[in-house]
Amino acid sequence: MRDYPRSVAKKQSGNSGNGNGQGGPDELLNALTDYIADQLSGDALIEWVHVEVGHALGAAEKLTLGDVVTPAQVSGAAIKYALEWRIEGAIPELAGDIASRIHRRTFEDADETLRDVDFTQVVSFAEKFLAMPAFQRVVDRVYDSPLARDAAAWFVYRTAIDSLQRNRALAGEIPGVGSLLRLSGALSSRVIPGVSAKLDAVFRDLTERAVAVVLAGVDAPDMSESGDPLVSVLMDAFASRQTESLGALGDTIGPDDVEAILVLGFEFWRDFRGTRAMRTAIEEGVGVFFSKYSDYSLADLLNELGVTRDDMIEEALRFAPRALEVLQSNGLFDSFVRRQFRGFVDSDRVKRMLR
Repeated sequence: MRDYPRSVAKKQSGNSGNGNGQGGPDELLNALTDYIADQLSGDALIEWVHVEVGHALGAAEKLTLGDVVTPAQVSGAAIKYALEWRIEGAIPELAGDIASRIHRRTFEDADETLRDVDFTQVVSFAEKFLAMPAFQRVVDRVYDSPLARDAAAWFVYRTAIDSLQRNRALAGEIPGVGSLLRLSGALSSRVIPGVSAKLDAVFRDLTERAVAVVLAGVDAPDMSESGDPLVSVLMDAFASRQTESLGALGDTIGPDDVEAILVLGFEFWRDFRGTRAMRTAIEEGVGVFFSKYSDYSLADLLNELGVTRDDMIEEALRFAPRALEVLQSNGLFDSFVRRQFRGFVDSDRVKRMLR
């Protein structure tokens, strides 16, 4: 046991004793503080953790989840921190620093090539995702929506316009044809002002009508059957860049891009967390969890979650020694113990025992 000098305490304890060498309340508090500190340091701490984890698991076998906490308590805490917790401005500001470090460690400091990346997991995920019935239902809804029609019409329109512009540029390089095109364009603009804009509007309207007719006569694609070609395209794109290093991709994906992705995800979560759907998901999730596990003992629940005795000991010894060492060295630990037991050693019952 440690033997720290406590001159003041010893004087006080000497005044508090009964004259027969028996210490008073202060000496008892000193001894109690030293004993607890000794038990929570060095090899004694390691032994204490092993013993107490065993006792905790023994107690966990006698208590069920429903005994110690209610669904309302859990959902209330989850709703508070997921939905109502105010997010300070410093948190979003971290996105820039985090993005820079992610980019540096992923791209700038990396010497691997894409060949070193395990792409089979990505392919497996893509195949499973495309085969999901829910994904097919989303495709059906999008395919039948005006949004799909407008997007397809815009794509066809832009493709046609770009093709015409490229062909016109090529034709303009042919001697004589370029002069004819410039002359015809000038004459049409004088005879019918704004003819280009009018023709463009007419062409776009015709494109939208044509696409609407085509989509109306075609069923939505079955993604469970057309998923293989999409996965093949994904694999071909990956294979064509296997020799490129991750550092080369850093020229394409910059720190600002990573930051934009982080900010986008944060903004989506910030907006989505205020929806009724999020609250419902938390409440129903907690409700389902308790309906299944409420009668489980805490020990069985830990097993279900994959938390073992060794895990608990490992994590306790990962954090506790350093934290306790700091608290003991700066006096905060002793102060805490003394606050807890000051009233005890000064109680009438203890004083009668010390007489």
